[in-house]
Amino acid sequence: MDFKPFAHQETFANMWGQKSRVLNFDGCGTGKTLACIHAVKTYWPGARVLVLAPLSILRPAWEKDLKFGWPMTTVDVADKSSLRKTKAFEGNCQWILTNHDSVKLIAKNGWQSKFDVLIVDEGDAFRNASSQRSKAIQAVAAEIPVMTLMTGTPTPNSVTDVWHLAYLTDRGKRLGKNFYGFRGQVCYSEPVYGAPPGAQNWIDREGANDHVTERLKDITSRVALDDVTELPETIYRDIGIIIPKKLRDKYEHLKNESILELDNGELINAVHAGSRTQKLLQTLSGAVYDEEGVAQDLHPERHALVLDLVEETDHCLVAFNWTHQRNGLVAMAKSRKLSYAVIDGSVPAGARAKIVERFQNGELRVIFAHPQSAGHGLTLTKANRIIWSSPTYRADLYEQFNHRIIRTGQRRKTEVIHLSGVDTAEEIVYQKLGTKTARMRDLLETLTELNKAA
Repeated sequence: MDFKPFAHQETFANMWGQKSRVLNFDGCGTGKTLACIHAVKTYWPGARVLVLAPLSILRPAWEKDLKFGWPMTTVDVADKSSLRKTKAFEGNCQWILTNHDSVKLIAKNGWQSKFDVLIVDEGDAFRNASSQRSKAIQAVAAEIPVMTLMTGTPTPNSVTDVWHLAYLTDRGKRLGKNFYGFRGQVCYSEPVYGAPPGAQNWIDREGANDHVTERLKDITSRVALDDVTELPETIYRDIGIIIPKKLRDKYEHLKNESILELDNGELINAVHAGSRTQKLLQTLSGAVYDEEGVAQDLHPERHALVLDLVEETDHCLVAFNWTHQRNGLVAMAKSRKLSYAVIDGSVPAGARAKIVERFQNGELRVIFAHPQSAGHGLTLTKANRIIWSSPTYRADLYEQFNHRIIRTGQRRKTEVIHLSGVDTAEEIVYQKLGTKTARMRDLLETLTELNKAA
């Protein structure tokens, strides 16, 4: 099936084609990745393209969308070791996908001269103009003639957050070349009482956002998810994850063991099949237990992807199924300084109600919730995105959990994201949930059929 862009994607491509250096602040779920691919294919089909993006989405988002949107192009993912990255940058593939921090290596080696187009995905990672990687991207962006920087959240804390993003794109033409001068125009200061002398809080002036929007409008695309009329009210999106080798080996061993048990002798009963299914899914989520019964989390990359997706939108609901997932997600949310809460069986009803109230008031960015504890009765319409960090095999819990945000009181289009290991049972589970025929034993039977067909 050929990719056919939506109207807003075509509009962005035309803007970029005419301006060469633009900002894409379209909302999450609007298809910014495919819009960029379409623009390059249309206006610079022979260009060599550098994509800087979070490590967690290089393969599940960019590599996947390139295979769909431009299957004839060539792609290399420059991740992991410096040797691997060097090989990719020195190679001949048209598209090179790499993580944000690689920009320091690119600048050091002067590899930016090898590219014609620069795409910075989740560009808010470069808000702080004084960080090492921001200084590196200043050098890289200055030498690549065609560029777009994308983020769905350009000013999460203050209008000043957008200054460096704009500077990278137009070299200070619209918002000025000096951050402090810009801040003085759009903010006023107040002393911080109780702090050392000279400490100041900077507060956005009334109308500051409108002022900045007016200055940037000729090079900025800004389409909210609700404005995309071609999309349904709820979007369901699948994101595949490459399973680490050690975890893949554990999973394959358990899968083959389960299939043999199902295939030979007396068929295992439904209870045993359910236990096997849960064990397969638990292993894929990263949990491998040591001799003392303690879960060793072998897939932190999955947690990183979840948090990257959380940071794309303003308020979000994340489903987890296992204790190690909850712990990993909470630890990562803390490290990123995101406001969060947890709802699971350990949270009493009164505390749960307070969490819901705080979330609906906009005080929390994300709730990590177990489907069995948050699948009924809770209204969480402040969120417009649900992320399943791994699937549940219970169709009833899946439907109920999704309806925490898809319900009366929701004023925005919503998105449900499924994370799954590539070529694993998790993909099958989501397919079964989609047909509402999920059964515990059904997964093992399907795996048996696939094993025979291979």
